[in-house]
Amino acid sequence: MTKSELMNLVGKSVHVYFKDGGSMFGTLKYADEFSEKHNFRKVDYFYIGHASFKVSHVRKIFEIRRLGGEEE
Repeated sequence: MTKSELMNLVGKSVHVYFKDGGSMFGTLKYADEFSEKHNFRKVDYFYIGHASFKVSHVRKIFEIRRLGGEEE
């Protein structure tokens, strides 16, 4: 997994599987967004909700797409 692969998914709904066996789903965001909003920065961190993580923690990631073919 590379940073550029995750950056392509920022702002999208994803399901992330971590190397420690855990997983989570939600909208993927990059730490720069977090730092501007809360005056706090973790370099090269991504987050979903209140959980933050580095690229090195990710085993695999999938974009979650809605079924039915409806456009947003």
